[in-house]
Amino acid sequence: MTKPQIPSLKPLMACCSLFIVLAACAPPDDVWNRVLETGTLRVGMDASFPPFESISADGALAGFDVALARELGRRLGVKVEFVANLPYDGLYDALTAGADRSRSGVDAVISALVINPDRMADFAYSVSYFDAGQVLVMREGETGVGGMADLGGRALAAEFGTRGDMEARKWARELSDLTILPCQTAAEALGAVAAGEADVALVDHVSALGQTPGVSENPWGLVVIGKPVVEEPYAVAVRKESQRLLRAINEALAEMEADGTMSALVERWLLGNSF
Repeated sequence: MTKPQIPSLKPLMACCSLFIVLAACAPPDDVWNRVLETGTLRVGMDASFPPFESISADGALAGFDVALARELGRRLGVKVEFVANLPYDGLYDALTAGADRSRSGVDAVISALVINPDRMADFAYSVSYFDAGQVLVMREGETGVGGMADLGGRALAAEFGTRGDMEARKWARELSDLTILPCQTAAEALGAVAAGEADVALVDHVSALGQTPGVSENPWGLVVIGKPVVEEPYAVAVRKESQRLLRAINEALAEMEADGTMSALVERWLLGNSF
Protein backbone atom coordinates (compact mmCIF):
# COMPACT_ATOMS: atom_id res chain seq x y z
CA MET A 1 0.00 0.00 0.00
CA THR A 2 1.26 3.43 -0.94
CA LYS A 3 1.83 5.66 2.02
CA PRO A 4 -0.56 8.63 1.93
CA GLN A 5 1.07 11.99 1.31
CA ILE A 6 0.65 14.46 4.16
CA PRO A 7 0.52 18.07 2.90
CA SER A 8 3.38 20.20 4.10
CA LEU A 9 2.48 22.57 6.91
CA LYS A 10 5.36 24.93 6.11
CA PRO A 11 3.37 27.28 3.80
CA LEU A 12 0.54 27.53 6.36
CA MET A 13 2.97 28.12 9.20
CA ALA A 14 4.71 30.79 7.16
CA CYS A 15 1.39 32.57 6.51
CA CYS A 16 0.44 32.42 10.19
CA SER A 17 3.84 33.76 11.17
CA LEU A 18 3.45 36.63 8.70
CA PHE A 19 0.00 37.45 10.10
CA ILE A 20 1.34 37.48 13.66
CA VAL A 21 4.20 39.77 12.62
CA LEU A 22 1.86 42.17 10.81
CA ALA A 23 -0.57 42.22 13.75
CA ALA A 24 2.29 42.93 16.11
CA CYS A 25 3.51 45.78 13.88
CA ALA A 26 0.06 47.36 13.57
CA PRO A 27 -0.17 50.45 15.77
CA PRO A 28 -2.47 49.97 18.77
CA ASP A 29 -5.74 51.90 18.83
CA ASP A 30 -5.83 53.26 22.36
CA VAL A 31 -9.12 55.04 21.71
CA TRP A 32 -10.89 51.86 20.59
CA ASN A 33 -9.52 49.97 23.59
CA ARG A 34 -10.73 52.72 25.90
CA VAL A 35 -14.19 52.75 24.28
CA LEU A 36 -14.45 49.01 24.88
CA GLU A 37 -13.16 49.22 28.43
CA THR A 38 -15.47 52.05 29.49
CA GLY A 39 -18.41 50.99 27.32
CA THR A 40 -18.75 54.62 26.23
CA LEU A 41 -18.19 56.45 22.94
CA ARG A 42 -17.80 60.20 23.37
CA VAL A 43 -19.28 62.02 20.35
CA GLY A 44 -18.74 65.70 19.68
CA MET A 45 -21.13 67.95 17.77
CA ASP A 46 -22.17 71.55 17.28
CA ALA A 47 -25.85 71.20 18.14
CA SER A 48 -26.98 74.29 16.25
CA PHE A 49 -27.71 72.89 12.81
CA PRO A 50 -31.20 71.42 12.47
CA PRO A 51 -32.34 69.02 11.19
CA PHE A 52 -28.99 67.31 11.80
CA GLU A 53 -28.46 68.39 15.40
CA SER A 54 -30.20 70.81 17.70
CA ILE A 55 -31.23 71.25 21.33
CA SER A 56 -34.93 71.56 22.14
CA ALA A 57 -36.45 73.92 24.72
CA ASP A 58 -36.31 71.16 27.35
CA GLY A 59 -32.60 70.59 26.69
CA ALA A 60 -32.96 67.33 24.74
CA LEU A 61 -30.71 66.60 21.78
CA ALA A 62 -32.45 65.69 18.52
CA GLY A 63 -31.71 65.37 14.83
CA PHE A 64 -30.35 63.12 12.11
CA ASP A 65 -26.81 63.01 13.48
CA VAL A 66 -28.02 62.42 17.03
CA ALA A 67 -30.08 59.42 15.91
CA LEU A 68 -27.17 58.22 13.74
CA ALA A 69 -24.74 58.39 16.66
CA ARG A 70 -27.08 56.49 18.95
CA GLU A 71 -27.58 53.77 16.35
CA LEU A 72 -23.82 53.49 15.83
CA GLY A 73 -23.39 53.10 19.58
CA ARG A 74 -26.05 50.39 19.68
CA ARG A 75 -24.33 48.45 16.91
CA LEU A 76 -20.92 48.85 18.53
CA GLY A 77 -22.36 47.71 21.84
CA VAL A 78 -21.49 50.88 23.74
CA LYS A 79 -23.30 53.89 25.23
CA VAL A 80 -22.98 57.23 23.43
CA GLU A 81 -22.04 60.25 25.51
CA PHE A 82 -22.56 63.55 23.69
CA VAL A 83 -20.41 66.66 24.01
CA ALA A 84 -22.84 68.89 22.16
CA ASN A 85 -21.88 72.39 23.16
CA LEU A 86 -18.89 72.60 20.81
CA PRO A 87 -18.49 75.42 18.27
CA TYR A 88 -18.14 74.09 14.72
CA ASP A 89 -14.61 75.50 14.46
CA GLY A 90 -13.65 73.64 17.65
CA LEU A 91 -14.73 70.14 16.61
CA TYR A 92 -11.26 69.06 15.50
CA ASP A 93 -9.72 70.55 18.64
CA ALA A 94 -12.08 68.37 20.69
CA LEU A 95 -10.86 65.32 18.78
CA THR A 96 -7.26 66.22 19.53
CA ALA A 97 -8.09 66.75 23.20
CA GLY A 98 -9.75 63.35 23.28
CA ALA A 99 -6.38 61.65 23.03
CA ASP A 100 -6.07 61.92 26.82
CA ARG A 101 -9.85 61.87 27.43
CA SER A 102 -9.93 65.41 28.75
CA ARG A 103 -13.27 66.79 29.83
CA SER A 104 -13.87 68.49 26.47
CA GLY A 105 -12.25 65.74 24.42
CA VAL A 106 -14.18 63.33 22.20
CA ASP A 107 -13.54 60.03 20.43
CA ALA A 108 -15.46 60.91 17.27
CA VAL A 109 -17.22 63.87 15.66
CA ILE A 110 -20.66 63.47 14.07
CA SER A 111 -21.86 66.95 13.20
CA ALA A 112 -22.75 67.41 9.51
CA LEU A 113 -18.98 67.47 9.01
CA VAL A 114 -17.83 67.79 5.39
CA ILE A 115 -14.82 65.67 4.41
CA ASN A 116 -11.83 68.01 4.23
CA PRO A 117 -8.73 66.67 2.41
CA ASP A 118 -6.60 69.32 4.13
CA ARG A 119 -7.32 67.68 7.49
CA MET A 120 -6.34 64.14 6.51
CA ALA A 121 -2.80 64.41 7.84
CA ASP A 122 -4.14 64.36 11.40
CA PHE A 123 -7.70 63.01 11.13
CA ALA A 124 -9.52 60.22 9.32
CA TYR A 125 -13.04 60.11 7.90
CA SER A 126 -15.59 57.35 7.65
CA VAL A 127 -17.42 56.54 4.47
CA SER A 128 -19.89 59.30 3.69
CA TYR A 129 -23.33 58.78 5.24
CA PHE A 130 -25.06 61.71 3.48
CA ASP A 131 -24.26 64.00 0.55
CA ALA A 132 -25.51 67.53 1.18
CA GLY A 133 -24.29 68.81 -2.18
CA GLN A 134 -26.19 70.61 -4.92
CA VAL A 135 -28.93 68.61 -6.65
CA LEU A 136 -31.34 69.21 -9.51
CA VAL A 137 -35.05 69.43 -8.71
CA MET A 138 -37.94 69.31 -11.21
CA ARG A 139 -41.70 69.09 -11.17
CA GLU A 140 -42.88 65.54 -10.70
CA GLY A 141 -43.74 63.77 -13.95
CA GLU A 142 -41.51 65.87 -16.21
CA THR A 143 -38.76 64.10 -18.12
CA GLY A 144 -35.79 64.86 -20.32
CA VAL A 145 -33.31 65.94 -17.66
CA GLY A 146 -30.76 63.57 -16.18
CA GLY A 147 -28.01 66.07 -15.49
CA MET A 148 -26.65 69.53 -16.21
CA ALA A 149 -25.81 68.65 -19.82
CA ASP A 150 -29.53 68.26 -20.55
CA LEU A 151 -30.47 71.83 -19.57
CA GLY A 152 -30.06 73.47 -22.96
CA GLY A 153 -33.10 75.62 -23.77
CA ARG A 154 -34.33 75.54 -20.16
CA ALA A 155 -34.50 77.99 -17.27
CA LEU A 156 -32.52 77.05 -14.16
CA ALA A 157 -33.20 78.63 -10.75
CA ALA A 158 -30.34 78.80 -8.24
CA GLU A 159 -29.65 80.57 -4.96
CA PHE A 160 -27.38 83.51 -5.72
CA GLY A 161 -23.84 83.27 -4.39
CA THR A 162 -23.90 79.54 -3.59
CA ARG A 163 -21.89 76.71 -5.10
CA GLY A 164 -25.01 75.86 -7.08
CA ASP A 165 -25.03 79.36 -8.55
CA MET A 166 -21.36 79.03 -9.50
CA GLU A 167 -22.00 75.65 -11.12
CA ALA A 168 -25.02 77.03 -12.99
CA ARG A 169 -22.99 79.92 -14.40
CA LYS A 170 -20.22 77.57 -15.45
CA TRP A 171 -22.71 75.50 -17.44
CA ALA A 172 -24.30 78.65 -18.89
CA ARG A 173 -20.97 79.31 -20.59
CA GLU A 174 -21.12 75.86 -22.18
CA LEU A 175 -24.84 75.84 -23.01
CA SER A 176 -25.57 79.12 -24.73
CA ASP A 177 -29.34 78.68 -24.49
CA LEU A 178 -29.40 77.95 -20.74
CA THR A 179 -31.14 80.73 -18.78
CA ILE A 180 -30.15 81.33 -15.14
CA LEU A 181 -32.79 82.66 -12.73
CA PRO A 182 -30.98 84.00 -9.62
CA CYS A 183 -32.91 83.66 -6.34
CA GLN A 184 -32.32 84.92 -2.82
CA THR A 185 -32.83 81.55 -1.12
CA ALA A 186 -33.04 77.86 -1.97
CA ALA A 187 -36.74 77.94 -1.03
CA GLU A 188 -37.30 80.73 -3.55
CA ALA A 189 -35.56 78.69 -6.27
CA LEU A 190 -37.72 75.67 -5.48
CA GLY A 191 -40.82 77.85 -5.43
CA ALA A 192 -39.96 79.17 -8.89
CA VAL A 193 -39.98 75.61 -10.23
CA ALA A 194 -43.23 74.77 -8.45
CA ALA A 195 -44.85 77.91 -9.94
CA GLY A 196 -43.57 77.15 -13.46
CA GLU A 197 -41.27 80.19 -13.53
CA ALA A 198 -38.24 77.90 -13.96
CA ASP A 199 -37.87 74.41 -15.40
CA VAL A 200 -35.28 73.18 -12.90
CA ALA A 201 -33.70 74.30 -9.62
CA LEU A 202 -30.16 73.61 -8.44
CA VAL A 203 -30.15 73.72 -4.63
CA ASP A 204 -28.51 71.99 -1.68
CA HIS A 205 -29.75 68.48 -1.00
CA VAL A 206 -31.12 69.27 2.47
CA SER A 207 -33.31 72.11 1.16
CA ALA A 208 -34.45 69.91 -1.72
CA LEU A 209 -35.53 67.10 0.59
CA GLY A 210 -37.38 69.59 2.75
CA GLN A 211 -39.72 70.33 -0.15
CA THR A 212 -39.88 66.87 -1.72
CA PRO A 213 -41.45 64.68 0.96
CA GLY A 214 -42.08 61.74 -1.33
CA VAL A 215 -44.84 60.12 -3.31
CA SER A 216 -47.49 59.98 -0.59
CA GLU A 217 -47.36 63.66 0.31
CA ASN A 218 -45.76 66.17 -2.06
CA PRO A 219 -47.50 69.56 -1.87
CA TRP A 220 -45.09 71.26 -4.24
CA GLY A 221 -44.97 68.34 -6.65
CA LEU A 222 -41.16 68.33 -6.85
CA VAL A 223 -38.63 65.52 -7.15
CA VAL A 224 -34.84 65.29 -6.97
CA ILE A 225 -33.24 64.31 -10.28
CA GLY A 226 -30.13 62.12 -10.53
CA LYS A 227 -27.00 62.33 -8.39
CA PRO A 228 -25.58 65.46 -6.74
CA VAL A 229 -24.13 67.88 -9.28
CA VAL A 230 -21.73 69.24 -6.65
CA GLU A 231 -20.75 66.82 -3.90
CA GLU A 232 -20.56 67.77 -0.22
CA PRO A 233 -20.17 64.47 1.67
CA TYR A 234 -20.83 64.30 5.41
CA ALA A 235 -18.77 61.78 7.38
CA VAL A 236 -17.76 60.75 10.89
CA ALA A 237 -14.31 62.04 11.88
CA VAL A 238 -11.81 60.38 14.23
CA ARG A 239 -8.13 60.88 14.96
CA LYS A 240 -5.78 59.44 12.36
CA GLU A 241 -4.49 56.74 14.72
CA SER A 242 -7.99 55.51 15.63
CA GLN A 243 -8.06 52.99 12.81
CA ARG A 244 -9.81 50.19 14.71
CA LEU A 245 -12.55 52.55 15.80
CA LEU A 246 -12.85 53.86 12.24
CA ARG A 247 -13.17 50.32 10.88
CA ALA A 248 -15.93 49.50 13.37
CA ILE A 249 -17.80 52.69 12.43
CA ASN A 250 -17.49 51.97 8.72
CA GLU A 251 -18.77 48.43 9.21
CA ALA A 252 -21.77 49.72 11.15
CA LEU A 253 -22.51 52.40 8.53
CA ALA A 254 -22.38 49.78 5.77
CA GLU A 255 -24.85 47.62 7.70
CA MET A 256 -27.17 50.59 8.19
CA GLU A 257 -27.09 51.35 4.48
CA ALA A 258 -27.77 47.73 3.55
CA ASP A 259 -30.63 47.09 5.97
CA GLY A 260 -32.52 50.32 5.25
CA THR A 261 -31.74 52.10 8.51
CA MET A 262 -30.06 55.01 6.73
CA SER A 263 -33.04 55.50 4.43
CA ALA A 264 -35.33 55.47 7.46
CA LEU A 265 -33.24 58.20 9.11
CA VAL A 266 -33.45 60.34 5.97
CA GLU A 267 -37.22 59.86 5.86
CA ARG A 268 -37.62 60.62 9.57
CA TRP A 269 -35.44 63.72 9.78
CA LEU A 270 -35.07 65.22 6.30
CA LEU A 271 -38.04 64.50 4.05
CA GLY A 272 -40.63 67.22 4.05
CA ASN A 273 -39.40 68.91 7.21
CA SER A 274 -39.36 72.67 7.67
CA PHE A 275 -35.81 73.51 8.66
